[in-house]
Amino acid sequence: MTQTLTTPQSPFYENLLGKVDEQLLNFRDVRGTFLIDRMNEFYLKYYINQVLDKPWNNHLYLYMIVSEERNLNPQSIRNATRNLNVRLKNLFDYYHLIEVEHLNTDTHMYEYFKGTIFENHTDNQRSEFLMYYRTVSYRVNKWVKSKVSKEQQDYLEQFIFPMPTYDSKDFKFTKAAKEQARNTRKNETDAIVDFLPQIRAEGHFRWNQIDRLRKMYLKACEEVKNDDLELPFNFEYDEPERVGEHFCFRLWDRPSFVLHHQDQFSQNIIKDAKNRTKRYFDENNHYFVEFIKAERLSDGDEAEGLWFLELIEMDVIGSNIYNNVSEVKIQRKLELLNSWGYGNEGELPMPFYGNHKGILGQSTYVTRNKDKAEGILFDVEPIYAAATFGLLGVDICTSTGARINELLQINHTKKCIKATKVNEDVKYSFYAIPKGRDEAEQYFITTETMKILTNVRKMLLEHYKTEKIPSVDYGIKWRKHLFNEPKPYFFQYHKKALNHLSISPCIRFLLHGLNFETQEGKPVTIKTHLLRHAFATEAVQRHNVSTDIVAKLLHQRDINVTGYYSEPTQSQVAQEVSELHDIIMDYIDIDEAILRSPEDLQQEYREYKENVGVLNNVIGGVCVTNMVCPTKMACLGCQAKIPQPEKKHELEEVIELSRDMEKRFSAMNLPIEVKKAKAMRKHARTELKEIELIEQYRKEEDYEPNIQFKK
Repeated sequence: MTQTLTTPQSPFYENLLGKVDEQLLNFRDVRGTFLIDRMNEFYLKYYINQVLDKPWNNHLYLYMIVSEERNLNPQSIRNATRNLNVRLKNLFDYYHLIEVEHLNTDTHMYEYFKGTIFENHTDNQRSEFLMYYRTVSYRVNKWVKSKVSKEQQDYLEQFIFPMPTYDSKDFKFTKAAKEQARNTRKNETDAIVDFLPQIRAEGHFRWNQIDRLRKMYLKACEEVKNDDLELPFNFEYDEPERVGEHFCFRLWDRPSFVLHHQDQFSQNIIKDAKNRTKRYFDENNHYFVEFIKAERLSDGDEAEGLWFLELIEMDVIGSNIYNNVSEVKIQRKLELLNSWGYGNEGELPMPFYGNHKGILGQSTYVTRNKDKAEGILFDVEPIYAAATFGLLGVDICTSTGARINELLQINHTKKCIKATKVNEDVKYSFYAIPKGRDEAEQYFITTETMKILTNVRKMLLEHYKTEKIPSVDYGIKWRKHLFNEPKPYFFQYHKKALNHLSISPCIRFLLHGLNFETQEGKPVTIKTHLLRHAFATEAVQRHNVSTDIVAKLLHQRDINVTGYYSEPTQSQVAQEVSELHDIIMDYIDIDEAILRSPEDLQQEYREYKENVGVLNNVIGGVCVTNMVCPTKMACLGCQAKIPQPEKKHELEEVIELSRDMEKRFSAMNLPIEVKKAKAMRKHARTELKEIELIEQYRKEEDYEPNIQFKK
């Protein structure tokens, strides 16, 4: 029989005793567990160091209770706590306030939001403070009224921030902050929009590299087990010609690592490792690797090694990257993360916190002992899982423009994944419920995406050691009402579905180090929503797909939103103006440069009615839209088409044809037709480059390194 605890067991309890309201400090959930015992040290340490001595400490502690009850992400809790703490301190210092009851939302806070005080604060700072304040007040008030007894309600009301009588619509900073956010998003889109094929290809290249490492790692583990070999055990292999490097690794387990680094462990730990007792039981044991070095195969250049090694070396993977670390090391981590564009000023970013067991985060043992090794220690399986999920996310986002919640719905059932065979070709799609809908809609995907789904399925079956992917609950809580039944979701691990906070770190990890900058020189990191913006911009601005068609591709109801997504970037405007100057004296029809009326759209629809559709092949690839043709059959360069290596010869023939057309039209003095022929050749060459990338990573998928074992 389980004994009920009479006091919390949290190591932070003593720090809070006598400083936090006693009822709050000893608050229990419905199972009788003290809430403080569930709290994450990530935000609790900030609270102790920065909030505990403030007049609003009980208010924010109650918010942490509510957030823990709602299972909010630790970083979200910390961000809200930090924002309110900093801004409230500003106001209390300025107005010389002492108690929270002295703070008047209609005077003190209102003056701040009007910009009368702290004129140096940005619109975004004011907007975030109002957003966090209203959110905290609303959530805490709602929870208190619905989750606790009437007697508790009366007591806890004293710790609820009063809700202001105004909201963000009443202030000009809201519009300014939104405009700034839109400009930032468009500048970031400008930085990546030309590189979608390269982003997709680099994701494949890197996954291939991790897959090769994992295969070599598993072979080394098998060799050690079968021949009962002593650890450590060295293994080496050559990367393919494109990489041109030789990798050297060392395989360890816990006892062997201790016994080969005895000068860095206590005698008790050494004794346990020799006898394989306590934490060194076989059941607690696991293999991990040490990256020793990378060498160039054919020249004297410096070898690059694995792209993620600096993240491991600087210990910025996981959620505890700032815990028990000196200020000097924290600053070094921040310098690295900020140099790559992770986080905002004043924040402690955690861009590689997978927020999911077994994904990306390293084991406690490896993290604790990494500084004792000669090389770089890491666990292979969490890295492999993150890269695999990241590749699936990148591929679907860059080829369909889908949202995160639509990715997470993909599951291994006949209702979700569908295949249609036409003329010996198989076409694939998945069904998901878009944002703001309650019925599933169709998303067309390529054979490359299906290969990645197959790899994800294989990984999950190996992970679970089963013949079927387990059914689990959907990962995003606020959409669970649409997905009542557990399903075999592809995005799952350790019998729990991933959520939106798990996918982004996987994508960031897979694409880390790709150098993208805005025109102002600010680093840009890849996010799923940014890929969605880039997909829309590329379709409308470069491939002339109409906005209404792109709205259908993106599953958006509001075409105005699609218009915002697909607005031209600064680079595209500059390029278009340059091209316009070249032809402006040749041809311009003012009558065409007007907004289309509904009648015009209907006429255009009738003209488009010859539907290419997903069931037909097109020049150089396959069409992935089942709607009316977005480009009036101008398939070259169309965003609704994915190039296929099997049709490379068709594009090569188009290039030759365009040269002949250019000569003929030049002789006929038809400059506009000459430009069309050149554009045709340009699109064909672009698609050939995409195909070359696909061919490269397909070739590397089949590459089998010759592993070398060294005792």
